[in-house]
Amino acid sequence: MGFHKKSYGRFHGRVHLQATTQNDASLVITDITLEDYGKYKCEVIDGLEDDTAVVSLDLQGIVFPYFPRLGRYNLNFADAEKACRDQDAIVASFDQLYDAWRDGLDWCNAGWLNDGSVQYPITKPREPCGGKNTIPGV
Repeated sequence: MGFHKKSYGRFHGRVHLQATTQNDASLVITDITLEDYGKYKCEVIDGLEDDTAVVSLDLQGIVFPYFPRLGRYNLNFADAEKACRDQDAIVASFDQLYDAWRDGLDWCNAGWLNDGSVQYPITKPREPCGGKNTIPGV
C-alpha cells in the first residue's frame, strides 16, 4: 500500500513493516502474546506480478490443568477463558493439547479448548477414564 500501512484489531499499535530494501520488508510484532501464534500470510501485488509467502509463528509453552476452587467441571467456556487470562495464560488449542499428549500427558479430566470443544488426553486407558478397553488418545 505504499506509504499507507495500517494495523487493525489486537495488532493495532503492535505491528509494523520494517523495510530493509526497496523490495524487501519484515513484519515486526512487538509485545507478543500467546494469541499471536499461527500463520501469517503476506501478499504483494505489483501490477501483474503477485507474490505470496506464509510464515508460521510457533510459541512454546506448557499445557497445564486448572482446578477451580469450586471443584472440577464448574466452568463454562467464558469462565475458563477468564481463569486463564487471570493467570497470564490462554485456553489451549487442540494442536497444543495433542502435542502435549504425544509428549506423555495423561489427565483423566476433561477441559475446554479454544475452539469450544471439551477434550482430555489419555495415554493409559483405565476404568474412570473411558474404560480399560479405550485406546489412548485425545
